[in-house]
Amino acid sequence: MNMLTKSQFRWLITYGKLRIIGKPLYTLAVSAELASQRMIDCINGAPKAPGKPYVERNLTAVVKTFERPAVLRRLIAGIWRNYPHLRIIVADDSRRPSHIGNVQTVIMPCDSGISAGRNEALRHVETQYVLLLDDDFVIYRHTNLAASLAIMENYSQIDIMGGEVIDLPFFTKTDYSKASLYPSNSKSTMPAGSYIGGLPVYDKVANFFIGRTDRIKLVQWDPQLKKLEHADFFTRAKGVLTTVFNANMKCLHAPTPFDAAYMKRRHDLAADREVIKLRYYCSR
Repeated sequence: MNMLTKSQFRWLITYGKLRIIGKPLYTLAVSAELASQRMIDCINGAPKAPGKPYVERNLTAVVKTFERPAVLRRLIAGIWRNYPHLRIIVADDSRRPSHIGNVQTVIMPCDSGISAGRNEALRHVETQYVLLLDDDFVIYRHTNLAASLAIMENYSQIDIMGGEVIDLPFFTKTDYSKASLYPSNSKSTMPAGSYIGGLPVYDKVANFFIGRTDRIKLVQWDPQLKKLEHADFFTRAKGVLTTVFNANMKCLHAPTPFDAAYMKRRHDLAADREVIKLRYYCSR
């Protein structure tokens, strides 16, 4: 019998015949990994980087959340452990939006979608820089916001600095160096693979990045797309924004594949796929 690949095994655990044992194993593994990371964070203490006060004055974290209050609280707890004075804006289109002290919550109509939520949160950002986060990310000691922001200060041509997202429980990473976009006639502001300040230029990075607020507002997210907004954003940003990748800016990613109600909504992509089809393929 052929050996299963890691992706095949993950599918069996999450969606296939092994799902019955997958949920407790996944929960146990992710909980243990996050607990160990929190312990190390606490032992090390909050980052002492000289630029940390500058980060907390000039950067705002923007989070879009939907029906995952516990996951959202986990993200905010990680932010505050490491950057206790960082401003956080949450766009929440849940049926019962979360309200967390010292967090600015923008309540959206239920199921407005990722794009509409991010745009509305962005409208409330008053700082020069914005940190884009998904609600199932975890900020920890290797997120290195101070060092990353210092690079952006030194290289004004960088509009977006993407970081490395580490997927739990297997600590896997997605390589965005050759990530594809939708068909476009736009030319990149700089060729992919060139460097700015020692960082490679990419056409697309993960939804974990620092951006210049005024520049991000030039593109924003398309509210027609509730979920499949990622490649569309970077396709439209091509020729407008310059994006680099910084492997030293990291976050953890602990998704919720066993939350059946959430995943049912998350995988309802028919309307978004139709928008993408009409926009990028039917006119060609």
